[in-house]
Amino acid sequence: MAMILDASVRRFVGKLSEFVEGEMSMMLGVKDELKKLQRRMERVRGILESAEQKRHTYPDINIWVRELKDVMYDADDIIDCCMIEGRRLLEDHPSESAVRRPLSLFSCFSCIKFRHEIGRKIRKLNERWKHTVEDISILSKLEPARQGDQASGANHRQTFSIEVKSDIVGTQIEEATHGLVESLIKEDNKKYRVLGIVGMGGIGKTTLASHIFNDEKIEENFSKRVWVCISQDFSETKLLEAIIKGMGGNSGAAETMAELVSRLSSLLSKRYFIVLDDVWKADVWEDLLRYPFENARANGRIVITTRDESVARSIRAEIHHVDKMDDDSCWKLLYKNVFEDDDEEEEISSFKKIGMKIVEKCDGLPLAVKVIAGVLRSMDRNTVEWNKVLESDAWSMCQLHEKLPRALFLSYENLPSDLKQCFLYCSLFPEDYKMHRKDLIHYWVAEGFVKATQGDALMEDLAEDHYRELIWRNLLHGHNGHNDDDWCTMHDLLRSLALFLIRDESIFLGDEQTPNTNPLSKLRRLSMVNAGEMVEVPDVIKQQKCLRSLLVWRSYKTMVPNELFENLRYLRVVKLTNTRLDSLPDSVGDLLHLRYLNLYRAEIKELPESIGRLLNLEILNLSYCESLHTLPKAITKLYNLRCLRLQRTPLTHVPNGIGKLQHLNHLEGFVVGHDDRTDAQDDEGCGLEELQSLSQLRYLSIQSLERAQPGGDLVLGNSRSLRTLILNGKRPPRNLEEAIAIQRNDEIYNELSPQSTHLQKLEIHNFVGTGFFSWMMSSPLSASFPNLASITLDNCISFPQLPPLGLLPQLKFLYVKQAYGIKTIGPEFLGPHASSAATSFPKLEKLTFQWMFNWEEWSFGMVEGVGEERRVAPKLLPRLTTLTLDSCPKLRVIPPLGLLPQLKSLKIVGADAIKTIGPEFLGPRSSSAAASFPKLEGLCCHVDNWEVLFFGMVEGVGEEKRVAPNLPPHLMNLSLLASPKLRALPEGLRLATNLQRLVINHAHNLKEINNLPSLKSLTIFDCPRLEHVENLDKLQFLMIQFSRSTNTSTTDTDGPTERLPQGLLALLQNAPAATQNLKEFKLICGLPLLKTFLKDGPNWSIIQPIPRVEIGEYWRPSRRSSYIRYTRDPPTFETHIEKESEESKKC
Repeated sequence: MAMILDASVRRFVGKLSEFVEGEMSMMLGVKDELKKLQRRMERVRGILESAEQKRHTYPDINIWVRELKDVMYDADDIIDCCMIEGRRLLEDHPSESAVRRPLSLFSCFSCIKFRHEIGRKIRKLNERWKHTVEDISILSKLEPARQGDQASGANHRQTFSIEVKSDIVGTQIEEATHGLVESLIKEDNKKYRVLGIVGMGGIGKTTLASHIFNDEKIEENFSKRVWVCISQDFSETKLLEAIIKGMGGNSGAAETMAELVSRLSSLLSKRYFIVLDDVWKADVWEDLLRYPFENARANGRIVITTRDESVARSIRAEIHHVDKMDDDSCWKLLYKNVFEDDDEEEEISSFKKIGMKIVEKCDGLPLAVKVIAGVLRSMDRNTVEWNKVLESDAWSMCQLHEKLPRALFLSYENLPSDLKQCFLYCSLFPEDYKMHRKDLIHYWVAEGFVKATQGDALMEDLAEDHYRELIWRNLLHGHNGHNDDDWCTMHDLLRSLALFLIRDESIFLGDEQTPNTNPLSKLRRLSMVNAGEMVEVPDVIKQQKCLRSLLVWRSYKTMVPNELFENLRYLRVVKLTNTRLDSLPDSVGDLLHLRYLNLYRAEIKELPESIGRLLNLEILNLSYCESLHTLPKAITKLYNLRCLRLQRTPLTHVPNGIGKLQHLNHLEGFVVGHDDRTDAQDDEGCGLEELQSLSQLRYLSIQSLERAQPGGDLVLGNSRSLRTLILNGKRPPRNLEEAIAIQRNDEIYNELSPQSTHLQKLEIHNFVGTGFFSWMMSSPLSASFPNLASITLDNCISFPQLPPLGLLPQLKFLYVKQAYGIKTIGPEFLGPHASSAATSFPKLEKLTFQWMFNWEEWSFGMVEGVGEERRVAPKLLPRLTTLTLDSCPKLRVIPPLGLLPQLKSLKIVGADAIKTIGPEFLGPRSSSAAASFPKLEGLCCHVDNWEVLFFGMVEGVGEEKRVAPNLPPHLMNLSLLASPKLRALPEGLRLATNLQRLVINHAHNLKEINNLPSLKSLTIFDCPRLEHVENLDKLQFLMIQFSRSTNTSTTDTDGPTERLPQGLLALLQNAPAATQNLKEFKLICGLPLLKTFLKDGPNWSIIQPIPRVEIGEYWRPSRRSSYIRYTRDPPTFETHIEKESEESKKC
């Protein structure tokens, strides 16, 4: 990124002021010179914003700004040195004031030498600053900033609610999606077809491709769907591995390209749909992907998105040009992103006239419209402010590349200075890289982009606000997930803009780019992707004496030379992840300015004691360093450390003294005590008591809690701002009696009571004790943990019951796994008000119970009576959308889940004690028209002992009308897996008018599937007694797979023992008009039945009217399986009957 001058001067003046007023400046004798520098900087602060804006128009101003920045960088380095030396002197003589403090002879000579050198540097710095800023020709072109001109004054924290809004507006994209989907699913005799979606950057190619990818018809017609983003800096190995993973395979031991290509070819045995997003070169197809697709066993479709039409043509793709949006669609997209859903239409209409003029300037590009919407959202909502956007000079910025929309530059110019730096830094990540919120925050803090705050807020808190605001302004794209805003990406056009703006002092080198000396003069930040054969950092990089940030990505083969750190003394940020670096040289201790050191997944075996000299180090990431077993004692000297990440690193212990690191706010993977199997002394391992002094903690995860010793005090009593707490233990050591170990665990976990009302995430793993800890059973939980949003309880085997978690007002996610001590869950789980008018679990969205091997009964404990449960039910789990019951073999009683008003997905797997799902599953029927499962869209059941599944009784016309409203009105997907005792589908299922997909596996006693009027997709596996499949008028996809165990004969002499259900045969043979909707038929069977579908076989006439047919033999490890592939239009018939199968007759 590039330094933003006004922001940097503002922060530096604050830093200078703090230093000048402290003791250290007096001890070093530099106070007067630094005050002079401070005054000179303050005088010009008012014109620096104007200079930043005009530097892109006036070359002389650009030179002037660059000279000032050079002075600023040098000043920052000098103040760093002063602070380090001053801190050393204070530590040597802590008891005396600066005036009276006596110095030793050695310290005296050392101090005099330093004072002389630093004084000379500061005087020289003063002269350079004075000489530069007094250039009259420059000053005459600049205006002081007017009060209030700065966009979004960042003096106070703001809360930005992130909502990822859709790009889909108007009819253009809907019509394009529909037409392309129909074309892609149309049958032909080609092995594969390639569709090229072509258009300029920001026009919506990826949006269209994603709309196609997620279309229901694409899901129905293709067994495997894979999305891969390629970008300009793609790695051939990573690309192949990503497609292999998406196809359901793994690269295994494959190392060479040939092995990976072969592995991919073997996986392309099912009909596939693959999107290759953002293709820049045709080489990726010709040199890498064409061969496996041409040699695939199954047909497929490939969609590429590219800006370059020649790329699409060179791979012989069918081309679809993405048109620009019309102005009306642009206006609709604009107001959807500026206004809230509940805003009055009249107010929106009042902005339409000026809004249409603004979107005209966006030239039909959705990205441009969205970023301008981000600008308008940040301003006061009135036409005066909107007119400022319309008449902004940024629209006519002529220095930008012609392919960069000016709207993007305008959105950048509207940012506050601090946000500009954060935005620009994101361009140092590789193209299309998925950036994590925590990583960005740590980079920004380490680079000094976030100024220190007052009160309880940390710099990390302010950095998180910056992150959210960049998403809110549509300059970063947030990705939905478990935590909605943890991940983001940067559009490549915005990234190109940022790279253009930082070109004077920062550079990103792609995989095929070689650094040279010309563009790297006075380089401050370097980021490079190394996915190729480079094994050592190039010499030209070692020569960049001014380098402050070095980021190396995908650097699996990179060796880091020892002399690297000796040359680059001014480094602030070092990222050397996934390298072959097995040790750090002692010279790392000379990086006195270093704030950030990331060695994630490095092969590092030890850290030198010299690391203790890194007094400015703030972030240290040693996670997944699988060869690192110990930390040096000197790590406890890193007094400015704010983040220490140690997860998945096999440390035997953490050195005593971590409690001295008072600024730590993120401690991940803290290991308690020491490993008895090592030579560590008893006093070497860090105890829980050291956490008591870490009052700034926001994130804490603890390992090896079984080693801890109870101390009687609240360990986290001072951590009043804790947001995340993760507790990990193991089973107690075998040399302790079980009763003693359990009692000790109880004491330890009770001492870990979090005293923070800010806690948002709690995870507890591998707890063994007499019961739940007191701090989770106390009442009221709503007062103790008012912000707790996510809870994971994993392998807490001794809990006899769950705490009243229903009282937590903000809980959204709850995962309970391996709680073997629980037999029943009742109203205590909901809270004492379960039967009252109060709401239990008011915000819970996702609930999972997994591997609960002794759980027998789950009850809401509601008051019985006509309509009473329906009255109470809306107060229970009113927002629950996803419920999973997985591997609960003794569970025999479940509550009336049909009453949950927002449940969309229900999965019941491995609840083998349940034999009948009856009316209690839906909830008691009443005279009301209320439906059971009113929002349910997907139901997946995998229960071995089910005999009856109830969806309502149908006993006559009148009864049918009475029961029908109780069925899930929105049920679209139903999966019944491993239900061998299930005798029949629920009779009322035919009244589920939205049911479209049905999957039935291992239903050994099921005899019929019929009367499902809306069903489009049916998959049947191992249902040997199935006799009737009929009255499925809208069926489009049918798959039947026999189990090999039912095929007792492998020869033709006895004929096939497998047979299609008679009802299906009759349906296909006698009523072809009724099957006109059937698009695809798949069958997996033994060889005898397969042969009956050959052209001279008795079943050929059955498949002949179907557009697409695939029939395959069971997979056999010793030989290639036989198959038949047939398409009706155009007519194709491909078959392979393995000869070895024929020879088996002779055996």
